[in-house]
Amino acid sequence: MTADVRELRVAAVQMESENGAVEANLERATPFADEAAGKGAKLVIFPEFMPTGYIFTREIWDGAEPSDGPTMVWLAENSKRLDIYLGTSFLEAQGGDFFNTFVITGPDGEVAGRVRKQKPAAAEAYFFRGEKGSHVIETEIGTIGVGICYENQLAFTPGLMYGHSADIVLMPHSAPAPTPAWWLHRKRSQAIADILRKLPVYYANVLGVPVVLINKTGPFTSPVPGMPFYPQNSRFPGESTIADSDGSILERLGAEEGIAVADVHLEEALKARSAPPRYGRWSMEIPVEIYAFITAEAAGRASYSLSSERKKKAREISSPAGRRGNQTQGQSPAVTRP
Repeated sequence: MTADVRELRVAAVQMESENGAVEANLERATPFADEAAGKGAKLVIFPEFMPTGYIFTREIWDGAEPSDGPTMVWLAENSKRLDIYLGTSFLEAQGGDFFNTFVITGPDGEVAGRVRKQKPAAAEAYFFRGEKGSHVIETEIGTIGVGICYENQLAFTPGLMYGHSADIVLMPHSAPAPTPAWWLHRKRSQAIADILRKLPVYYANVLGVPVVLINKTGPFTSPVPGMPFYPQNSRFPGESTIADSDGSILERLGAEEGIAVADVHLEEALKARSAPPRYGRWSMEIPVEIYAFITAEAAGRASYSLSSERKKKAREISSPAGRRGNQTQGQSPAVTRP
């Protein structure tokens, strides 16, 4: 292996999460982290909102945390204990707002970096705010690019990965399969779900870097704001995938809980020499039904901005008293053993 090619063992942990049960979800995640580290992984990533759960109601705010809450305690203690880089996203309360914040901590137990989701997907916009950022985290193992779920389908994400010369791209997802309906027949519903299978290989090919897509598994049941006629009753399909820098699939999970582990190659010679293509707003060609997300986002942003309940709840959680309570709750799962 030449000097400009580095090998890195990575792990994608695919698991179920219970809505609002932060402490229980972190406790459930610890044996997975142990197993991944035991297999030699130096970078271990969990799905989007692993500790939070995922539901399109205001109940999701019950799983929110301050910036130094249980998830941060769990990440710091376990990354140091296992001598790994460890990451997931959680619903963060700061001031009067909620954010979808992805964090990686390093082997020293310190925060390597944070990335906030820039574009909430459809109904998500009712419950947290997006925030622009570089979407990369600089570490000793390389420049780690992070695209959180839906924003990987948007053109700005591969553009940022290219512009910041990311060495590897992480795609934490909390992406359920859409429930078929009279206006979304099963074939089109499957076309949307198939995006998950295409994203990691597509990004690896256009950027020339390894890509790790991490998704949840288990049931997904939720109403949809503004669409009372379309409640969701489906599942998270899993399909967490590790693609190497040449676009080859090294590991892909099915629909059950598990860990994908593989050695990826960070190879400078394969990195893209020109910016990735754009398809208007999108990073790739997508099913026309995805365009409905734009309207849902706009309605969600308006509802969120006008919500006094949101402001009150976020301030309660991010207040000094809320931080103290969350830190106390977060201590036990950080040291749980399998």
